[in-house]
Amino acid sequence: MPMPPVQQPPKEDIACRICTIRLEQVCYQRAWWFRAFREVLATGIRLFAIAYRIRPDNYKSRSKMCFKCLRFRKNALKRRSRLFNWLDGYLNPIFNRARDSLLTPRELEYARALARRAEDRDFVERESGASLRPSAPSAGGPHEA
Repeated sequence: MPMPPVQQPPKEDIACRICTIRLEQVCYQRAWWFRAFREVLATGIRLFAIAYRIRPDNYKSRSKMCFKCLRFRKNALKRRSRLFNWLDGYLNPIFNRARDSLLTPRELEYARALARRAEDRDFVERESGASLRPSAPSAGGPHEA
């Protein structure tokens, strides 16, 4: 008698307020130390995710740009782990201050707009490089030509 198929949990949606991936690209270019600083924290998230059996495949990727972003695992950990929440409450403000010190207000706003645009599953960010600046000012958010 064949075994019934194992049912996968439904994929969860995760809402983002800022595109951390893009901001980190800029920070990597501006400060030699930022990659090491971020990777230590990202490794912690990955280890917690393994311990709590959180897989990136269980989350809907908002767009191709967002595929396997750490945000999915971090938000899932916030819902499941008191220890992670405690550590995140202490470390995340330090990380944000370090990251934001390397960025301009315009770059931060662009990353917020980019996160809103990424809600469209067919969205592909076409701007190359790490400037995060739209090529022409527009009221509708980032330029995607």
